[in-house]
Amino acid sequence: MVQEIRLTATPQEFFQERVHQAKARLKVNLPAEVEFYLVNLLCSFIAVPAGKAGAQAGEPAFFEKPLAFMLRDASEAPRPQKPALYRALGDTSLYITGFFQDYFNRKTFDIDYYIALGSTGYEQAAKHMTPNLPESATRETLTALALNFVQAVDVVAEVSEQGRRTEAVDILHIYDRWTRSQSDRLRKILNEQGIDPVEVPYKIAH
Repeated sequence: MVQEIRLTATPQEFFQERVHQAKARLKVNLPAEVEFYLVNLLCSFIAVPAGKAGAQAGEPAFFEKPLAFMLRDASEAPRPQKPALYRALGDTSLYITGFFQDYFNRKTFDIDYYIALGSTGYEQAAKHMTPNLPESATRETLTALALNFVQAVDVVAEVSEQGRRTEAVDILHIYDRWTRSQSDRLRKILNEQGIDPVEVPYKIAH
């Protein structure tokens, strides 16, 4: 019998390895359930459904529906629908702020706004879950995501940028983002470029 050799990894294996590498590089400790959730989230966003292309060439389809509208829909929905809608808000915010951070450099969006809504989405999803109904994510997992949202964003962003080199032209953008988010990951990138960022007592205007 000829033994079959599998040379490809499943999406779960691929992202599990990348998440582990990102955590090690950033020295981030995330609860096991959050790490598992991130892997599944990254797998779920691999394929963009047909007809969901962005309004402009190269624009992520996730910007198609404003987060404020997602928050409104979740807050106005009947109670049984709230957990799923709030969770979708959290998932979308987490993926966008992690995988598309460079997008914020070309638009007027404030990354703090996405982070705040994402954390709120997971917090409210956990709050409105019905304990006696089966769910694909537990209340504890969603609560942990809300509490560790910034760290989760950093891990997803690191996964996105693994294998890509930071060019000098991006340094100003990275510093700009750091002044707004105080992200440990962005500070590390700046340190690697020989820059020791200093917090300023004002917010950079856009």
